[in-house]
Amino acid sequence: MAQYSNPFLAVINHESACRPPVWMMRQAGRVLPRYRNLTKTHLFRTIMADAKLAAEVTLMPIDDMGMDAAILFSDILVIPEALGVKVEWTHEGPAFPHPLMAEEHPAAGLNFTPSHLDHVADTLDEIMRQKKVDTPVIGFCGGPLTCLCYMLGGRDKTLQFTEVVRYLYTHRQEALQLLEAITSASEAYVHLQAAHGIDAFQIFESFAGVISAELYAEMVLPFVRRITAAVRQHGLPVIFFPKGFGTGIQMLNQQDCDYVSIDWQTPLTTARQLVAPALGLQGNMDPRLLFASQPVIEQHLQQYLAFFREHPNYIFNLGHGVHKDTPLENVQFVTEWFRQAQK
Repeated sequence: MAQYSNPFLAVINHESACRPPVWMMRQAGRVLPRYRNLTKTHLFRTIMADAKLAAEVTLMPIDDMGMDAAILFSDILVIPEALGVKVEWTHEGPAFPHPLMAEEHPAAGLNFTPSHLDHVADTLDEIMRQKKVDTPVIGFCGGPLTCLCYMLGGRDKTLQFTEVVRYLYTHRQEALQLLEAITSASEAYVHLQAAHGIDAFQIFESFAGVISAELYAEMVLPFVRRITAAVRQHGLPVIFFPKGFGTGIQMLNQQDCDYVSIDWQTPLTTARQLVAPALGLQGNMDPRLLFASQPVIEQHLQQYLAFFREHPNYIFNLGHGVHKDTPLENVQFVTEWFRQAQK
């Protein structure tokens, strides 16, 4: 008899399911009218810091979009903040008035304050009170390189972080000290989230592609493995999303994660050939496809369903976060289509 009635919990724990589980990165907020109404009267930081509001937004995609899993409503930049880096939340995204690259010894000024993460514990407690019993909750943190890019370079509109990459080559020891500080704080953050009831954990390495796969494997992957090991201390599965990693995904093994989330640049069938068979796959649908007509979307969903039937260790998701102006009815179409497909 199957242990899990929820398809996400079944698949991520290596049990069979009759259809692929469905959730989408950045589903908490963004496309939801209820969330947009909330942002008319509350700032992003206010919502994130208010346990009841953050829990409400976390669970909105379950009720309003039919997702199979909820992901904590928070931000990867709570770790830089907890380390003492000033982050300003603006309508255009986060801003960093004092990027650390200007400092001679950037890690020396960091001081991890665990209490800065207490609001996340409160949010998770509230989520556990509000959610249905079979609704899984995904916790997360930013990947070490992604946090490093923001902390050193601030907001780079090109998302290439050329100056940061140059810094990795010219100030290797300083960069490693920063990665150590980020990872130590992330390990503590993992333990906090696990203690407050999450069912799985995702590491968002959004900027894996700004450096070569070889440099990432040499310099950053050991830190990713520490975060994964921290999650596994609690018996929880780990999803790793190294956006832009390309064929570097063939370097990943069970030390790194249980599931690899694939971006839209890498075909799913190619990813399956490259990634170790023991690792499951998640994702890769281009989020911009959700702007297409529903018949066009359906053609792609049929391909994902066929892929799942051949490779049942697969979770449907996007190749990056859902765009904020995505038609809600198209997101709902996706979740309903997969539900009907199992009948």
